[in-house]
Amino acid sequence: MIWIRADAGSEMGSGHVMRCLSIADALKRQGSEVCFLTADESAAKLLRARGQEYRALGSDYRYMEGELDALEKLLAGRKGDFFLADSYFVTPEYFARIGRHLPVGYLDDRCCLDLPVDLLINYNIFAQKPLYEGAAADKLLLGLKYVPLRAEFAECAYQVRKQASKVLITTGGSDKYDLAGQLLRKCLACPGTADLEYSVVSGVYNKHLEELRALERQHGNVKIYSNVSNMCGLMRDSDIAVTAGGSTMYELSAVGVPMICFSFVDNQEPIVDGFVKKKVACFGGNYLVQGEDMAEAVAENLALLAGDAVLRERYSKRLKAVADGLGAMRIAKEIIAEVSG
Repeated sequence: MIWIRADAGSEMGSGHVMRCLSIADALKRQGSEVCFLTADESAAKLLRARGQEYRALGSDYRYMEGELDALEKLLAGRKGDFFLADSYFVTPEYFARIGRHLPVGYLDDRCCLDLPVDLLINYNIFAQKPLYEGAAADKLLLGLKYVPLRAEFAECAYQVRKQASKVLITTGGSDKYDLAGQLLRKCLACPGTADLEYSVVSGVYNKHLEELRALERQHGNVKIYSNVSNMCGLMRDSDIAVTAGGSTMYELSAVGVPMICFSFVDNQEPIVDGFVKKKVACFGGNYLVQGEDMAEAVAENLALLAGDAVLRERYSKRLKAVADGLGAMRIAKEIIAEVSG
């Protein structure tokens, strides 16, 4: 059994669970059994929708060590199992205790050096070996070859159209600042972007969904999507994407959709910065710094991209080299090797 410890909710969004589901799918295609472990029932809807087995620990996701007694009872004596965690609240003690019973792995975004794990995975665009000098992990899986995307994103065909008309807006699972609404209202008010068609993906934890629905009723060129089951298809149908930093940027890369990216939490900043420095995406801004002014910068970039097919083609070709859609399977094979070796 491969145990995956991850949470989702209105505060943290759904990114941790979603990327782990991609790894879980790859593991199951390799014949492994997978069970998610969650603090509570907040992620239940996401997991059930994918037919994924899970157990809620009845713990506080912000205090991971508080669940260790329950975890040790569950995992003790389980030879041949593996434990993969994806949380910003893990500690060295947490992994040290679980590691007494079975091999452990961690999905890392923050370049953690002190975690005693068998396998540490950082697939981000900024992840390089010098950042992990002196790390406690036994093995490092670093860089873009390990981006854990769903199988649908492997070898995904995409065509840049001469006339751009369709824009995808995605701001993550919770969007506590109503950034989708802010961006949409600004773009609908600007002459260079008002007439474009907007597809807005609202995450399952978005408390502003009804406000977005109201904009959809007011504007014939706005469509709000919730509980999207075919994200790849929605991306392929888009000429430009406006997206928050995170896993969605890697999905858009695999498809090849020219994008404008922005950040609104600290851990998104190095991802956005990495894409912009490599000149594979337009910089939309940092909401923590710019606040509501960020929407204007996004609208300006959107007008620029919409009016320049050559620029969109250039971005699309560069993005296709970022992620090939096979990272989840590579991670799955490494986990299986840890168990069997």
